[in-house]
Parts: sequence; structure tokens; C-alpha cells
Amino acid sequence: MAGLQKAKSEETHRRVLEAAVAAVEAGGQEAVNIRKIAAEAGYSVGSVYKHYEDQDALLTAVNSVTLGRIRQVMAAAVQGTDDPVAQLKALAQAYLAFARHNKNLWVTLFGHRLPEDKPVPEWHIQENVALLGFIAGPLRVLDPALVDDALAARTRTCFAAVHGLVTISLEERFIGLSGHLLEQEMDFLVEKLVT
Repeated sequence: MAGLQKAKSEETHRRVLEAAVAAVEAGGQEAVNIRKIAAEAGYSVGSVYKHYEDQDALLTAVNSVTLGRIRQVMAAAVQGTDDPVAQLKALAQAYLAFARHNKNLWVTLFGHRLPEDKPVPEWHIQENVALLGFIAGPLRVLDPALVDDALAARTRTCFAAVHGLVTISLEERFIGLSGHLLEQEMDFLVEKLVT
């Protein structure tokens, strides 16, 4: 009996999260409403609250799904590539492609903020750190003398530079780039960052 209850609970958890991810994909962060998500998943509002404390917890879970998808895209981008500069270029291009094709999920990942009195869960921090590991690996090969703290700083700097170019361009700011030019300049940026 306990096994059946656990399976039902896991199914509820999964279906609610799937409904929330679909809502964000369709309408962005603002589309996540507990009542609507419950209806979409086929459960009561109370059932949603048994699995997710509040809307922030649900959005954090959606962001976890997004991070997992980015991780898959990045892993595929570097598969079979040994050259560290080529790996970093491939990672940057994969990140850009993900953001372009999953804009609402990507915007929510960076747009959702927990209230000041709610710390970011440790597991969510570790998911972010895992993504940075894709960048840290090639950077360590390029500069083996970097100690851990310096490598962490360099990794964050490289990510911030790539993320900034993606953000400005996808927000269609007047200084942003688009199309093939954006991809070309992304490679230029990565080269300048690491050579």
C-alpha cells in the first residue's frame, strides 16, 4: 500500500511540474498560477500545495527542469570535441540556440527571484554550478596554472560575457545583434576571452 501511495505522489508531482513547465513555455513566468496549474494537471489546488510550498517553489522546480535541458544541450555540443577553444565556442553557440528556441524558459530562469527571506535551495545552487563545470573544464586545459578560486572567477566571467551578449541580442536592444552575425560575433567573443 505504501508503494502505491508513493507512486501516486510521484505521479502527481511529475504532472504538476509538467503543467507548470508547459505554462512557462507558453506564457512565461507570469503564466504560473497555482489554481490554473492544478486544473491543467487534473488535481486540486491542495494537491499542488502538498508538493510545492508555493509559487516560488514551483518556479524553482521549473528552473531546475530548464537547467537540466541546458545541461543536455551543452553535453551534446561538446561530444566528440577535444579542442578546448572549439568546446567553448560550441558551448556558447549551444547556449545561444537554447535561449533562442526556449525563450520563455530561459527568461524565467534568470527573471525569477526568490523573496529575500527565502534562501536558494542548495540543490538548485549545485545545478547551476554543474552548468559552469562545462566551461571550467576547457578553461583549465587552456590555463592549467589557474588555481580553483581563479578558475571559478574566470568561468563566471566567461559565462557572464556570453550571457550578456545573448541577453542584449534576444531582448532586441539597439546594440544587440541577430542572425548569423550574432553567431559569428559569439565565436569572436569566445576567442578573445580565452586566447
